[in-house]
Amino acid sequence: MKKNYSKMFEPFLLGQMQLKNRVVLPPMGTGLGEPGGFVSQRTIDYYEARAKGGTGLIIVEGSAPSIQCNFGNQLCLGTDRHIDGWRKLAEAVHKQGAKIAVQLMHAGTEMRDGKPIQVSPSAVICLQRNIGINGQPPHELTVDEIKERVQWYADAARRAKEAGLDGVEMHGAHQYIIASFFSSASNFRTDKYGGSPENKARFAVEILQAVRKSVGLEYPVWIRINAQELGVPNGVTIEETKRIVPMLVNAGAQAIHVSAYGAGSYATKAPISDTPGAILPSAAEVKKVTKVPVIAVGRLDFETGEQALRDGKADLIALGRRLIADPELPNKVAENKLDDIRFCIGCMECIDRRPNRTPGTMCTINPAAGKEREYCIEPAGKVKTVVVVGSGPAGLEAARVAAQRGHKVTLFEKDPKLGGLLNVATLPPDKSDIAPFTEYLVKQITKAGVKIRLGTVANWELIKDIKPDVVIIAAGGSPIIPEIPGLNARNALFAQDVLAGKVKAGQNVIIIGGGQVGCETSYYLANMGKKVTIIEILPRMAGEMGMMTRRRLMDGLKGKQVALLTNTKCEEVKSDSITVISTEGQRKTYLVDSIIVAVGYRTNDELFKTLEGKVPELYRIGDSSQPRGIREAMIEGYRTGLYL
Repeated sequence: MKKNYSKMFEPFLLGQMQLKNRVVLPPMGTGLGEPGGFVSQRTIDYYEARAKGGTGLIIVEGSAPSIQCNFGNQLCLGTDRHIDGWRKLAEAVHKQGAKIAVQLMHAGTEMRDGKPIQVSPSAVICLQRNIGINGQPPHELTVDEIKERVQWYADAARRAKEAGLDGVEMHGAHQYIIASFFSSASNFRTDKYGGSPENKARFAVEILQAVRKSVGLEYPVWIRINAQELGVPNGVTIEETKRIVPMLVNAGAQAIHVSAYGAGSYATKAPISDTPGAILPSAAEVKKVTKVPVIAVGRLDFETGEQALRDGKADLIALGRRLIADPELPNKVAENKLDDIRFCIGCMECIDRRPNRTPGTMCTINPAAGKEREYCIEPAGKVKTVVVVGSGPAGLEAARVAAQRGHKVTLFEKDPKLGGLLNVATLPPDKSDIAPFTEYLVKQITKAGVKIRLGTVANWELIKDIKPDVVIIAAGGSPIIPEIPGLNARNALFAQDVLAGKVKAGQNVIIIGGGQVGCETSYYLANMGKKVTIIEILPRMAGEMGMMTRRRLMDGLKGKQVALLTNTKCEEVKSDSITVISTEGQRKTYLVDSIIVAVGYRTNDELFKTLEGKVPELYRIGDSSQPRGIREAMIEGYRTGLYL
């Protein structure tokens, strides 16, 4: 290896569990389970791929210890009927040389009399911890109910051991039930489960003791905790954590997995941070008070992880979203195939899954995540000559997959640089991680032997000379100019041109369109010192974005004092002003230096229509088909290349 990651690839002993390296896949919900909490084939395929990719320890996502607290597609270990599926999962992971554990998680909601209710240590609403979010105080657990739930964990751990899993982690972090007992923000009890840190830790201690009794002294058992709660009044502090860690260890925890919880804006600053290692200082503090291994997490990468191990801040390094993006990451690093790494872009799509989407984990840049069996790249049965027009995410991914399957691919790009709108998407604040991903795609198509014709506008004359079997149109879309009196192409700038530096905006800027592109362009200009106002006809800015990324962007806009006008329509544009009207009929005129349009794109389908009936196979993908985001473009590119 050109870079020294010797500590990351060093064998390690967690309790009696021998790991081949210190790389851990932390528990992350996939939603791939079958109804009733049963392990599905998709579940097995997903975890097997990460084991095959070189991860030392797989910790399966938070799984319900009882069917009473199992919902949706969450996995479960609540009955002996669940054991068989878990056994198949363990066998698949073991076959690839990795160890596997399960995280037992009671999310804080249970079924009572056929209805879901929240349960908590106290009947108090704590919105920062998502308790009472439905407007009703949660049910306060009685002492007998607490003991019953302790037994749930013990029984589930016994089933995990019987299924052949190598260890069990208790989820005592984030906003879930064990963490609720730890936190003074949600635990107001006056009995032995409340008050002092020792009492608030009692629930977790009793769970660990019961689990240890259920599985024996040798079986690896540990707990994940919040080192601190940020943005939560009276939340857990690092000082409290350092007091309770020895209690957890004495109760049977053979490792401490150090996470954190952030409410509100802190959710994008701490647990879900842009900077690798934001939680490492907390892990280092925990290591000061215990001799058991500490698992560190928090958007870590190999560089940060290796240094943390060398500095003694942690013993095991959990790589979460990076292993969703590229399950082969450890192997690629070990084999020094760094150019082949598909870098996570930090878009948080895997966390911000919308309820209206198909259940199951998803990754913007890895269409195969959660569909490993269906989306397996294999050699083509018949080699075809393929032409791809356009090098945005859809075109690059289609070219990559098709070429890796053995097809002969030629790619046309009208600009002098590959990447299309990916080159623009990386420019706003907090979006720089898109650049390494773009470089990855470019390197992959080059290595796969794709013939690249830059600065060339594809037309029928050029394409027919290649005699293609397949033509894939991925030429993107064209910006829409809204029909507003006085607004035309001469006095309107397009957001993508401003970001790319093709045109310059003045000091006082109006942006028409408050979707993601408009808001990100506003943030970009505001960081340059511009005075920016966004006009959005809908009641919510950037409504198409996920919660995490939207909150971060909105915080940034407010911090830069960008004016956000929702429920507002542009009425008229003049040479130096724009008049708007709200849904309440309030009219206002703004003096402006520049008007930027960011209301979306229309499909660029001219070449597609020209080629219809002239080539054996013709496809259009990405914005050429329907303007959407990177994720949709990647899926269409991948599937098109896969099914040729």
